[in-house]
Amino acid sequence: MSLLEIWPQEKGAIDPSRVDRAQAALRSKLETLNGATHANGFDQSPEDSFRRLFALADTDKSGKVSEKEFVELLVKRFNFVGYEDDARALFRRYDTERDGKLDIKEFGAGILGRGPLASQSTIGKIREVLARRAGGASSLKSLGLQFKILDHQETGTIDREELQIGFDKFLRGFGINLGKVEMDQLFDFFDVNKDGTISYDEFLLGVRGGMSDTRRVLVKQAFDLLDEDHSGLLTLAEIGDKYDVSQQPLVKSGKITKEEALQIFLRHWDKNGDNQVTLDEFYEYYEWVSASIDSDDYWELMMRNAWHISGGEGASQNTSCLRVLVTHMDGRQTVEEVKNDLGVRKHDIATIKNKLKWQGINCKEVSLAF
Repeated sequence: MSLLEIWPQEKGAIDPSRVDRAQAALRSKLETLNGATHANGFDQSPEDSFRRLFALADTDKSGKVSEKEFVELLVKRFNFVGYEDDARALFRRYDTERDGKLDIKEFGAGILGRGPLASQSTIGKIREVLARRAGGASSLKSLGLQFKILDHQETGTIDREELQIGFDKFLRGFGINLGKVEMDQLFDFFDVNKDGTISYDEFLLGVRGGMSDTRRVLVKQAFDLLDEDHSGLLTLAEIGDKYDVSQQPLVKSGKITKEEALQIFLRHWDKNGDNQVTLDEFYEYYEWVSASIDSDDYWELMMRNAWHISGGEGASQNTSCLRVLVTHMDGRQTVEEVKNDLGVRKHDIATIKNKLKWQGINCKEVSLAF
């Protein structure tokens, strides 16, 4: 199973070039606004302007700007009427910490696009281009692997020149051309402890960003569904019990065995090749996937559907769990969801009845609803 089969690419995503145009339009409107302010006799620097805009956007006075607040600001203040999707995409570019909020540094990096904060906007665009144009999480991961290529002396760190050479070669292939100033800003962004070198951990954090607590909760739920013995480790047997490889073309044709197919599947998470997956390894895999998914609603839907996690509301509601027609003991018939049914085969009526009984539903008969 390929990465895209496990995690389909997000639909309806805005192309990076369109986000570039939205960004240019926003900065142009901001310059016009600043010009009008000076013309009216007010001496206000661009920094003062963005701080004032931040205060206007932060309507709930939380100290951070949500996506909704950001879009409302652009619609009301900069006439982005009809371009709300572009405004949302711009927000997601600026949200480099991937927590669904813009703090004043992220807001300033995006709005001003220069100075010490500009590197955050640049790394946001890099993630966006790789996620949209170049295969999503797999391309972001390829960028992470560049560190090991650049660190040819195997010191565990790279310097400014090594970063510039590596990024220049890799990013040009995706149409991203960074000047020396931008490269210097990126180096300073990655070099968290300011020792003049970038460690592997600093590089990874800069490339993929973090994963919000909300997303981590769903990843933990998926892990727990697979971890039947609650050992904190996923084994080949546990995954085989939940994930049916028998219908894969290579297995059906006899080219590989079921165990070989499971081992291939396991490699998505098994970092050290010991045929076991820890929670940290599971988290790390989804850190890369998270970096390529903008919408929290889409993330929740895909996690719930991929791992048959019941629940969710609206656009995020699970649709992959079995829905069955239940005939109750008193003859009533209702359609019921078989909750958290990962690994349950749709024709395994006995298992379905046991799952429903666990949910408090006693069945006389069960048949597939659809």
